[in-house]
Amino acid sequence: MSGADRPTVAVCIPTYNQAQFVGRAVESALRQTGYPHVEVWVSDDASTDNTPAVMAALAARDPRVHYHRHDKNLGIAENASWVLKQPAAEFVVRLDSDDLLLPDYVRVLLERLVAHPDAAYAHSSVAVIDGNDVVQSVSHLFRPSEFVGADAALRDALKGYKTVANILMFRAEALRRANYYHDRPSYTEDYDLSVRLADLGYGNVYVSDVLAHYRVWGDAQGTRHHRKAMHLRGLTRLFHGPFIEAYRRRGWRVSEVKRARSRAAVRFATSVFMPWITAAERAELVPMLYELDNGWRVHLRVLLLRVGLAPVFAVAARGDAQLRGWAKRLLAAVRR
Repeated sequence: MSGADRPTVAVCIPTYNQAQFVGRAVESALRQTGYPHVEVWVSDDASTDNTPAVMAALAARDPRVHYHRHDKNLGIAENASWVLKQPAAEFVVRLDSDDLLLPDYVRVLLERLVAHPDAAYAHSSVAVIDGNDVVQSVSHLFRPSEFVGADAALRDALKGYKTVANILMFRAEALRRANYYHDRPSYTEDYDLSVRLADLGYGNVYVSDVLAHYRVWGDAQGTRHHRKAMHLRGLTRLFHGPFIEAYRRRGWRVSEVKRARSRAAVRFATSVFMPWITAAERAELVPMLYELDNGWRVHLRVLLLRVGLAPVFAVAARGDAQLRGWAKRLLAAVRR
């Protein structure tokens, strides 16, 4: 792709109180090789830190940088929707303000999206970094093919959100058809969007190259209680709404969704009974868990957790994750 034939690309960065990272995220988008004419749009969700000053300096230095600060906080999903709608670009990248693009990100993923016109988005492997930018690990997907069609993507989504990080390049037309993240729950907005895009008939593309750095925050207490509550609400809405609707439209068995919903609730239950969740927080979360799925498997798991088996289930889950990690590393070695 060269000259006038090049599709337009914009990197869209929603941010809130991350002045220490947002500048590096913007600069990583500006340093793309092989595709240097990338716009960068930053939407500040009413930050109270030094973000305005950081962004004013960047915008003054490079005309490709566009910055807007909202007067009041919109929340994760609406702030992301707002910024993704602003550029008149054919392709847009969602990049959270604490993550980084590597120099070939735009060039490589754009080539794959152009090659697969039925794909709504492209994603890649990532290197996981900590708060000091130190690489902790590399995350890959175990996936036999680069492109997955809509029906296969929809069935795969029942097992979970099938990306390694929320760093995605979208076809802007597909986002418009899905109405972005509008009126969707935060903390599951990307998973929700992936299901709705598949329901619209779009597949997606995955590249095994490491093209971005995804920041994971160490926290001895795991995910905060209020995030768990929002996550549960999002999963409940997703499994009782878009999944069921998509399966019914296709004449597929809704029982598959119900089984997947039960598995998701059973997995989530263990985190509700971790030691750092207080009794008052647990009293709020357990009824929400039953809203996700009220079947006997979930009630049995909660009963076993109440008698002190949370550490056993947590160790089992870590073992499963280690096995998946080993399989991913083996696949990567075979590909090399």
